[in-house]
Order: sequence, then C-alpha cells, then structure tokens
Amino acid sequence: MRFISELYDRHPGSDIYIVGTGTSLRVFPLELLEGKITIGLNQAWKVFETRYAITMMPRLNIPEFIEGEPPRPDITWVTKPSKIGAQCTPEEVAYADQRFFGFENDGKASLTGLDEPSETGRVLDWVRKPHPEKLYLWTSISQSAMNLAANMGARNIVLIGCDNGAIGENHHAHDQHTMWKGESPDVRYLQYYEGVAEVRSALRTRGVNVVTMNPFVKIDGAAMDFARLCAETGNPAFIHNRDIPRGTTLMQDNARYLKLTRYIVEKNFRHFARKFGLR
Repeated sequence: MRFISELYDRHPGSDIYIVGTGTSLRVFPLELLEGKITIGLNQAWKVFETRYAITMMPRLNIPEFIEGEPPRPDITWVTKPSKIGAQCTPEEVAYADQRFFGFENDGKASLTGLDEPSETGRVLDWVRKPHPEKLYLWTSISQSAMNLAANMGARNIVLIGCDNGAIGENHHAHDQHTMWKGESPDVRYLQYYEGVAEVRSALRTRGVNVVTMNPFVKIDGAAMDFARLCAETGNPAFIHNRDIPRGTTLMQDNARYLKLTRYIVEKNFRHFARKFGLR
C-alpha cells in the first residue's frame, strides 16, 4: 500500500473538515461542505461525497468491499494494511495496494482488557510531530483523522458529525453498525471524547486549531433542537442502529491472527527483497 506520508503537506495552511456519521449530520446543511477539503469517517460517504476517507474496518466501511455497493474511485482511502490483510480477499488486497494509503498505530504495549479499546496507538508524540507511517488512534477514528489533517497541512480542523455522544438515543446519521464491545454507549462516548480532547491539546502545540460545527442553536438543548430540525426537514427523529458484539469463537480468532501473521511475514519479506534488490 502507498505510504501515508505521500499525503502530508498537500494542503498547507488550509481548513480541513472531518465529517463523521454522528446523529447531528442527519440535519446538517451539507451544502456548506461543497468545495471544502473533507476527510470522511467510516461510512460518511453514504451521506456526503467526501474527498478523503479513513477507516479501521475496511470490510464494513469501504464501498469496494461491501456487497452490492458500486466502487467509489473518487475517494482517497486511508486505512491499516494489516486490517486489509486480515479482513479482505487476495483480490481486494491487490486493489487496496494499488489505490489506498496505509498507516499503522502499533506504538506501545497495551495492558487494557480484551473488550477495552487498545492503547497501543495512544501515542501523542505522533500528534505533536508527524510520523511517516503512524497516526494516533485510541477510541475513535476521528482522532486519527485529526492527526492526518494536521499532517496534511491544516491550520484549522473543523469537526462535523463527530458528536462523541448520542442525541435522543440516536447514535448515527443513518442506519449502520455500532461497536460498543460489551460496554454502555455512555462509557465509550466518554472515551471518544477523552481521546479527541487530548489530540486537540497536542495539536495546539503545532499551532493547529480544532473546533466543532453543528446545526444546533441551543448549546444545552441539542436533543430538543434536533427533534425540531427533524420535523422541519422531514428527517426521521430516530434510526435504530445495530450493535455488533465481539462474539467471535476461539477458532475464528485463531484464523484471524494466522492471516494477520502471514500478512506481516509477507510484508517484511517484500521490504527485505526491495532493500537488497532481490526482485
């Protein structure tokens, strides 16, 4: 896969908009994003034609890998090569190698439990100074997108649809999965917020501003204004999302780890071969 550093400094001094799929996006005036530099999170492309996109779950979120979805070659995707290797077919891996940009987030040992977010990518040094291969990632892909936007040259990062919380028991702008991994949404959302807040703080040392934009005109009454906007715009006031439990068997876990191990071995061999001119 192409190195993520190829995207660095593409948009120096710019405003970059990170578009999540939080509930507020359902009533956000998307025409405000026309002509803007956007990084979509996961399935944001279903709501808005984003320019760049980033995900940790390619099988769930990249249209080329979703049955029945037409390909979207207009989107520049950023994802983890190890996730592609573990989740996708050889043909899909080849497709990603040619078109996508890869990052990793293995930086330190994580001592968290099985169903807790791994802290291996919770490395603020990567935020304070661009790393050629790695992006901060702890609890939400929005954190990696913030890191990426700064590395692309953003002076101002604007978060849209990155709610870090539910609105009227809604979790997303459209029908999609959730992954609470055995914990309540409120706990996970607080972890999302903590990660975003510490990335914001680290970016401030680089002179990068982080703000959030939402369509609500009452800061302490988002749920009330959301319901009103839904009625005014004809949007549904509630969309049920599907929680995806961890739910894998030991055999499935072993198969996944074997596939990942094979990918890592093959990747290291290709690097060795290129370095010593063996092919």
